[in-house]
Amino acid sequence: MLHKIVLLFLLSVMSIHAVEEANIKKVMDAKVKKVLHILKDPALSQKQKENKSIAMMGNIIDYTTMAQISLGKRWKTLSSKEKKQFTRAFEKKIKYSYIDKLRLYNNQRVITKDLKKLKSNRISLEYAIIGKDGTYKVVYLFYKKSRSSQWYIYDVRLVGVSFIQTYRKQFSDFLKTKSFNQLLRSL
Repeated sequence: MLHKIVLLFLLSVMSIHAVEEANIKKVMDAKVKKVLHILKDPALSQKQKENKSIAMMGNIIDYTTMAQISLGKRWKTLSSKEKKQFTRAFEKKIKYSYIDKLRLYNNQRVITKDLKKLKSNRISLEYAIIGKDGTYKVVYLFYKKSRSSQWYIYDVRLVGVSFIQTYRKQFSDFLKTKSFNQLLRSL
């Protein structure tokens, strides 16, 4: 159950716009507080909480890069049209999963941990989610687009497990026996 709450957290803070390096922690913390405030608001119906949270989903997430990583080598074989279709379907899948997880929030605490520069174009931001069942580490992985000062989320790790690598494994297994079009329809 707490894993589902953690996934809710992961998706809920992915709502800010691309951000400059110096502001990553500040902006992410502000968004976490805003989402938690929405989820705790007794004046809002569940549907309103879902809609407000989804409305916050913005362009800090590079869905194209996430989709590309999740398909691995198969991405290169797709046409431009197929890449766009897959990216849209992948984004939709993530957002629907988010809506599903909103219902599981139960006043867990969120604590900001470390912001680390991994490489000149890679940063990680760690959070701890504290619930009745324990504490879980969540790490957002950001990259800087070349020739830009803007940073985007390209992956999230929950208790050491990569969100995108998990999808990559699932998609790879699926595509061993089924077609790309079947995968697209399954999303």
